[in-house]
Amino acid sequence: MTGFSLPKGMNRTVSAHHNARRRGAAWALAIVFILSLLIAGSCAHKKDLDKLALREDIYGFFLGQAKDVVFDRAAGISTITKAPDPPLGYRGELWNFSRPLEASDEVDRVRCAFLDDRLLEVIVYFRDTSRENLDALKVQLEGRFRAHAVAEDGRFEMAQKTYRLKGPGMSITLRRITKRNETELYVQYLHDELHTKLIERNSRVSAK
Repeated sequence: MTGFSLPKGMNRTVSAHHNARRRGAAWALAIVFILSLLIAGSCAHKKDLDKLALREDIYGFFLGQAKDVVFDRAAGISTITKAPDPPLGYRGELWNFSRPLEASDEVDRVRCAFLDDRLLEVIVYFRDTSRENLDALKVQLEGRFRAHAVAEDGRFEMAQKTYRLKGPGMSITLRRITKRNETELYVQYLHDELHTKLIERNSRVSAK
């Protein structure tokens, strides 16, 4: 039985078509590979950002959480207004929340600071500003975070009383301060990693 062969011109056409298919397949594989790298890089970046969000619930706020997530969660719960910048140094983008994101009769208001659209700081102001409530909050914080609240030297605190302690990924400051027309009692929660970033940024700015 004689073998079958295509005409020479047709052989070249089939070969060219085969090569074109191979090149097309190679390009498709290359595109898929590049897209997979881009997607993997994007997912890794998102995962790194998500690591900034701490798990500790602060009246419905979570330090390190994205600003748009915080604002979306606050919709219909709290009135948000831009807070004035402090007179000394940059402390992030400041916003006032009329209520905490979890119902609490003891909380008067909350102020938040964002750095690079991440929740850097939460300051919770309390309605009851008495010394008794200061002591009660100290005991509450020590029990919750299993840490000892250290008081600042009373000789240098004429109009305030301050305690500091550590939490998971954060520093915590409890303070009662007497001003001319009012007394404030608040707890400040500060994200460690973002705070370090803020300090480094301000240092670079001041060095210029």
